[in-house]
Amino acid sequence: MKRLIYFLTVIFAFPAMAQEISASDIDAAARASRTNSVMFRQTPNQQDYERQRYEEELKARQEAYKKAERERLQALRPVNLFGNSLKIYATVNGEVITTKDMQERANIFVATTQIPITPQNKKMVLEKVFEGAVDEKLKIQEAHKNNITISPKEVNEGIENFAKSNGLTVSALQQMLNQTHVNSIVFAQQIKAEMAWARLVQLKTAQTVRISPNEVKNTINLLTRNQNKQKFLVAEIVIPQKDGKHINVLVQNLREDPRFELYAMQFSRSPTAKNGGNLGWVSSEQLPEKLSNALKNMKEGSISDAILVGTDYYILKLKKKHTPGVDKFPVPSETEVLRMLENKKMEEIANKYLRDLKNKAIIDRKV
Repeated sequence: MKRLIYFLTVIFAFPAMAQEISASDIDAAARASRTNSVMFRQTPNQQDYERQRYEEELKARQEAYKKAERERLQALRPVNLFGNSLKIYATVNGEVITTKDMQERANIFVATTQIPITPQNKKMVLEKVFEGAVDEKLKIQEAHKNNITISPKEVNEGIENFAKSNGLTVSALQQMLNQTHVNSIVFAQQIKAEMAWARLVQLKTAQTVRISPNEVKNTINLLTRNQNKQKFLVAEIVIPQKDGKHINVLVQNLREDPRFELYAMQFSRSPTAKNGGNLGWVSSEQLPEKLSNALKNMKEGSISDAILVGTDYYILKLKKKHTPGVDKFPVPSETEVLRMLENKKMEEIANKYLRDLKNKAIIDRKV
């Protein structure tokens, strides 16, 4: 009898005990235990879902950026152009340019332009590097003849200015040079050569660059008369047909890489190369018919196909288009025109100076 009473007491006691535990308490306990039971699994709210998706997208972007950066650095690794042998590549007035000199300057080309050397552009890069090496020799030789010297302090300032103009600190520039295996001494020599040449040109042109008021007035009048003509703000790259085997690859690169002016400075054979290929504002009448017809059908910011005119390929970038009666064409002030004419004349003198040095130089290319 006592056992039956105990059993009944236990049975009826359980409901009373269950009433003291609420459903929310059970749910909280289940969550606290991190159970995988479907009964107690929490449905994520919209905010949690958005945060999770953002974090996943951010992680994917970071991984994509890291991959792209690895591929970029891989592409910018030095290409061994001449094997392991050391040879004389050329001489300039008796001074030697070795294959090692060429390799180091090719490394500098890649580091400073971020244009990798590929089978398609290798020939153009080598021609550009060789031309730069010859120019460097001639500039240093001529500066030495005219007692132009650049101190180590000035070279350091030149490197600082170079870094600043490219949006870099000196340490970041040095890191970039190290990554692309650039010899910092050779890089400093190039900076020194350009600084010496700039000082020499300034010395030579100080007494010869004179722009008269009539020249300024005539230029402004010409710009004003051209108000009624359709004009194009254009940059160009000119490649000789004999060097244009991979010209369509270059066009494709230009459409994917926004640095048209940089490519123009490195590869164009036009006198405008030193100015990033910029022709300025030109009217249809100033251009060959093939080029003006191409520009009329182009959109602003677009790159043309390679257009063969005579023995050269032209690649054009249309920056802006001026339509008479629709667009207001700005006429520069007298001060702006004066500065433009002075810079143009100084550049013409500098280019002629260097051409004359080349014509007189004994350049013997061995390789």
